[in-house]
Amino acid sequence: MPHFAAKIAGRPLECISNDTPREMAAMRRARDALDAYRTRLTGPPFFDIVIIMPNRFFQSKSRRPIFLLLLIIAVAASLGGYLILHRQNNSKEIMSRAAIASLWNSGEVEKTLTEARKATQAFPFDEYYLSIKGIASYYWALNAQDEETRQQLFEESVVSLRKALAVGVPAKMKAQIYYVLAKAYYQKGDPWFDMAERYFLLAKESGSREQDIPQYLAIVYASKKDYARAAEWFGQALKNDSSDTLLLSAAITYNNIDQREKSRDLLLRLETSASDANIRLKATLLLAQDSFDSGDISAALQRYQEVLKEDPLNVDAWYGLGLVYSKENDQLGARAAFRKVVQIDPNHADARRRLAEKL
Repeated sequence: MPHFAAKIAGRPLECISNDTPREMAAMRRARDALDAYRTRLTGPPFFDIVIIMPNRFFQSKSRRPIFLLLLIIAVAASLGGYLILHRQNNSKEIMSRAAIASLWNSGEVEKTLTEARKATQAFPFDEYYLSIKGIASYYWALNAQDEETRQQLFEESVVSLRKALAVGVPAKMKAQIYYVLAKAYYQKGDPWFDMAERYFLLAKESGSREQDIPQYLAIVYASKKDYARAAEWFGQALKNDSSDTLLLSAAITYNNIDQREKSRDLLLRLETSASDANIRLKATLLLAQDSFDSGDISAALQRYQEVLKEDPLNVDAWYGLGLVYSKENDQLGARAAFRKVVQIDPNHADARRRLAEKL
């Protein structure tokens, strides 16, 4: 076999033969020296890592975990550096907390929501930006023109505020967050009233002084048919608010727990002074029913007729009129009233049953 001269790993070698152990050792040293290679890792930011991987290094099992640990540390450090740089770059485009607070205080609800969304994209675990986003999306939902958009914004509010609470917010912010979160659940409808109740109570416990909390809780309990608790909260709500809607809801609740005098007083107040015509008619109908149940048939007849003067197609008034005529043994008048009910509402089961009884 031909001989050759070589310089391997910086050391001159004499002519050697492939067939000798000396040549094989030289070849092994050459292979080890050439085993260093450069690996390029992709992903932002791009960087190079030179890894020396001689075969003899891996021949020792005790050294493999050390190499892997060093590799993991290097990758983690690089990614950490990237995230820091990325956050610094993004922060230049994000409004500060003070700037967003100033924007909110100026009444720019939509713009506040837009900036808060940008901020939470850059800082997804920032409790302040999440809180502002949740509050702004709730109030912007109140201005939405279609129900689908409203519900989407209410859901965004709920998710953002729940995230803020999970991350952790200062104690002084909790009452406000609980309050807005409760109202967002309330606006989502009856299926969410349990959650609305929970967060309204938490808002109260956290020191919220919002005066409409008793009103919301009263309506929530009334919808759940927990009339005793509803009456309790209506009592508190009426100290701060005397709106027509609240008075009517309270009157219905008091009637359901047999507090007839309280109910009657509120209905009489609405009958004479309610600014909303529909609420005034509803109060008159309830008073007519109350008069009928109390045996004051003439008062009931008068009130049903008053309702029909303003609303000739009022089904409840026609049905009540039929009951009055039946009580007075005016069968022709009663049947005429019940037929009118079926004419207006063909699916009115009670009126149909009354007509069938007379056949």
